[in-house]
Amino acid sequence: MLKVDLKREDFLEYFGSKEEVQTQMNRCKHCDSKLLLTHLPDYGKLSIQETMRCIDCGQLHKKRLHVLN
Repeated sequence: MLKVDLKREDFLEYFGSKEEVQTQMNRCKHCDSKLLLTHLPDYGKLSIQETMRCIDCGQLHKKRLHVLN
């Protein structure tokens, strides 16, 4: 299994038009299939862990940490 570290989301890695950014965020880089996003909230730390996995090839793409204010 591929080990992916948890990163904080900052959106600086995305660039281009709205459609290009949506494709970068929601499509698999390997097979261009739609990614499945799962969210795990931690109410004590006011954060949400997001995991992106490809539906077709099963590739784990990103694990992101979103901080709630």
